[in-house]
Amino acid sequence: MSSTSTVPQAEARPKGQTARRVPKYPGIRVTCNGNQLVTQYIETRITEGGVFYPITPSTEGGEIYQQSFAQGELNVFGAQKIAVECEGEHAAQGGATAYSVAGCRTVNFTSGQGIVYAMEQYYHASGKLSTMVLEVGARALTKHALNVHCGHDDFYAALDTGWTMMVGKDAQQAADHAMIMRKVNELALNPGMNIQDGMLTTHSERTYLAPEADLLREYLGAPDEMIDCPTPAQRELFGPKRRRVPEMMDLKNPILLGPVQNQEHHMNGVVARRNNFNEPILKFIEQAYEEFGHLTGRYYHLVTEYKTEDADTVFVSLGCAAENIEAACDYLREQRNAKAGSIHVNVIRPFPEAAIINALRGKKNVIVLERTDEALAATASLR
Repeated sequence: MSSTSTVPQAEARPKGQTARRVPKYPGIRVTCNGNQLVTQYIETRITEGGVFYPITPSTEGGEIYQQSFAQGELNVFGAQKIAVECEGEHAAQGGATAYSVAGCRTVNFTSGQGIVYAMEQYYHASGKLSTMVLEVGARALTKHALNVHCGHDDFYAALDTGWTMMVGKDAQQAADHAMIMRKVNELALNPGMNIQDGMLTTHSERTYLAPEADLLREYLGAPDEMIDCPTPAQRELFGPKRRRVPEMMDLKNPILLGPVQNQEHHMNGVVARRNNFNEPILKFIEQAYEEFGHLTGRYYHLVTEYKTEDADTVFVSLGCAAENIEAACDYLREQRNAKAGSIHVNVIRPFPEAAIINALRGKKNVIVLERTDEALAATASLR
C-alpha cells in the first residue's frame, strides 16, 4: 500500500486461485491510527487482561485498554477484563507472564527502553509456555541521545529470547498480525511480539479494515475452549486435548513449573524446547496465514515479495520502509528501466531461512536496509 492509499489492499491471491471471491469477513472501514487499530479493535475485544506500563510511542495502547476496562466493556466472548498499570516495564512483563500462564489471554504494550528494561522477563516466559502477545511500537534506544521515533534496536535486542516476532509494514498488517500471532501463540504455546514502527505506523492515521466480531470468534476461539493438541509433545503433556490457553498455574492441579536444574537436565530441557516447541512454529504461522487469508481476503506469507519475479536488484527491509521502497521500485522501473524489487520480512523469529533463500535465488544484487546500528558488530542482524 502506498503512502497515498486510503484503504488497505490484500496481497496477491495464492497460486492457482484465478477468480476473486468475496471473503466471508471483508472487514469494517475505520479511520484511526495504528495504536487504535491494534488495541481498540483487536486487543480489547479478545483478551482478558492487559498488564502494562506507559512508554512512548506505545502509551496510547495502555490508555485505550484502561479506558475499555473502566467503561466495563466485555470482550467478544462475553468476558470481563482487567487492566493493570504497573510501576515499570519490568513489573508489567512479569505480571503479564503470570496472568497468561494462569490461563488468561493477556496483552502488554511497550517500546524502546521498556523492552530492554524487561529483558530478563522474556526468557522464562517462553519456557513456562506463556501465550501472551507483547504489542511493540518499535523505537530507537537511548544512546548518545534520546529519540522517541522509530528504530529497530529495541526488538533486535530481544531476538534471542525465544519469542515469536512478526513485523508489520503498515498498521493494517500489524492489526492482522495481532490476530494471527495470537492464534499461533496459542497453538505453539510460545509468547510473541507483534511489532509496528513507532510513530511512523503507531501514529499514522488512515482508513483501515477492522475485524468483525464474528471473525474474532471464529478465527481465535475462546481461551477456555478445549482443542486438539497439535503436536506429539503437547499430547504427552496434556493428553489428546487441552484448554486453548492452558492453566499452567492451577491451584486445583499443581505442577512443577520453572524449577532449578543442574547442567545435564538444563541442557536436555533447552534441546527439548527447540525440538518439540520451537520447530513447529513456522508451520503454524503458515497455516494461520492461510486460514486468515481465506476468511478475510488478506493473504500474507513469511515474506512479502514485490515485483521480484524479473528483478536483478532486490531491497530487503522490515517495517514501513517497505512502502517507500516499493514506490522507489516503481520509479526505478518506469524512469531508469531498472529491474528492481522489494522483499519485506514479515516474520523475523523464527527466522524464515528457506523462504528468504527462495526469494533471493537468482538475484544479482541484494540491498538490506535496517533501522539500527549494532555497535561493535561487523553488520546488523538481518544482514
